[in-house]
Amino acid sequence: MMDLIEFFITLGYSIVLMYMLLDIEVKRIKGIYLMGLFMTILLVCGVFVWFSLGYQSFMIFYPIFVQVPLFILFWFISKYRGIKLLFVLLTVIVLASPPILLGQIVSAIFGYNDLILNVVCIVMYLPMTLIVYKYFRPLFLYMLRNTKKGWATFCLIPLSYNAFTCILGRYDVELVREEPILWIDTTVAILIIAAYVLILRFFKQTREQLILQNEQNILAMQVSALQARYETIKEAEGKMLICRHDLRHHLNLLNGYLAENKFVEIKKYITEIESNFEDTEIKKYCNNDVVNLIMSSYINMAKNENILVESQVYIPQDCAVSDMDLCIILANAIENAIYACMNIEDINTRKINISCKSKNDKLFIQVTNNFSGEVIFAEDMPISAEDNHGFGTKSIAATVQKYSGLYSFTAENGVFKARVIL
Repeated sequence: MMDLIEFFITLGYSIVLMYMLLDIEVKRIKGIYLMGLFMTILLVCGVFVWFSLGYQSFMIFYPIFVQVPLFILFWFISKYRGIKLLFVLLTVIVLASPPILLGQIVSAIFGYNDLILNVVCIVMYLPMTLIVYKYFRPLFLYMLRNTKKGWATFCLIPLSYNAFTCILGRYDVELVREEPILWIDTTVAILIIAAYVLILRFFKQTREQLILQNEQNILAMQVSALQARYETIKEAEGKMLICRHDLRHHLNLLNGYLAENKFVEIKKYITEIESNFEDTEIKKYCNNDVVNLIMSSYINMAKNENILVESQVYIPQDCAVSDMDLCIILANAIENAIYACMNIEDINTRKINISCKSKNDKLFIQVTNNFSGEVIFAEDMPISAEDNHGFGTKSIAATVQKYSGLYSFTAENGVFKARVIL
C-alpha cells in the first residue's frame, strides 16, 4: 500500500515539475478539468496494472505507462512542443532521481526497508521542488525562451542518463538494490545535474555578454544618430535666423511689388519664401515631440531622395515605452527603409509606409518599404554583406526584448515589413 501511495506522490511531483519548467498557466476551467481527468485515468490504470502484474512488473513498464502519456498530455496544454517538450520531460526524469536515490541509500543502511525508502522519497519531494523552483527553474526558462536551435544536442544530456539508468536496471526493483549499481547510479545522477547547472549558467552568461555588447553598439549608434540630428537642428536654426533677419527685406520687396501691382511676382516670391521655411519645419505626426523630431528629420531625408512617405502615427500619452526606445525603433526602421528605396532605379516605386497604433495596452509599430534585389535572412533576421550595415534590425530586436515584446522581419513580393509589438 505504501508503494502505491509513493507512486501517486511521485506522479504528482513529476507533473508539478513539468508545470514549473514549461511555465504553464492554466487560465481556463477546461484545462483544469482536462488535467484532473487525465490524472484520474492514469491513476486508475496504474492501480489496475499494479494489482494485475505486480509491483516489479509494473516498474519495468513504468516509462511506457507514465512518461509517454505525460508527453502526450503536455503536448496539448504547453506552448512548447516537439524537441523542447521532450527535453523538459527528460529533464524532469533526471530531477526526479535525487529523492529516489537518497531513499534507496538510506533504506540500504537499514537492510532495504521499503517503508523507509518510501518515507524518505516522499519527505524529500517538497524541498527538492523548492530547490528546483528557486535555483534551477529561472536558468532553465531563460534557456528555453532564448534558444531556437540546438535542442537535439541538449537532449543528449538527459537522454544519455536515462539510457544509462535503464541499462543499469533503474526500473528493476531487485537489481537496483545492489550496492555497486546504486552508487554508480547516484554518481552519474550527480554528474548529470552538475552538468545541467554549468551549461545553464554558461548559456546565461554568454547571452548576457552578447546583449551587453549589442547594447554598447546601440549606444554608439544612438550617439551618432543624435549627433546627426543635432547638426540638422543646428542647420535649421541657422536658416530660421537668416529668415528672420531677411524678413524686413522681404516685406519691403513685397510692398514694392504691391505698389506696382505685380501680383504674379508677389505670388512667385511668397512661394519661394514658403519653400525656405519648409526646410526648417518640424511637422507634428503625433503628440510626442521627440518622435516628431526624429520622424521629421528622416522623412525630409526620404523626400530628398524622391521617396513617397505615408504615415499614420498614434502614440498614447501613458505609453510604457520610453521616448529613447521609441526613437531607436523608428529611426532604425525608417533609415533602413530609406536605404532600401534608394537602391530602386524607378523613383515612382520608391515608397515607405509608417504605421503606429495602440490597442489593448499594446503598441504596434510597422514600417514597410519597397525594395529591389534579394533580402538574405539568418535565423529570421535580415543580414547585410556591407560593412557597418545590418545593425539596425539588431538594435530593434534588442530594444524589443527589453520589453518582452515581439518583432518580425519579412520580405515578400518586393515589400519589406518590420513589425514590432510592445
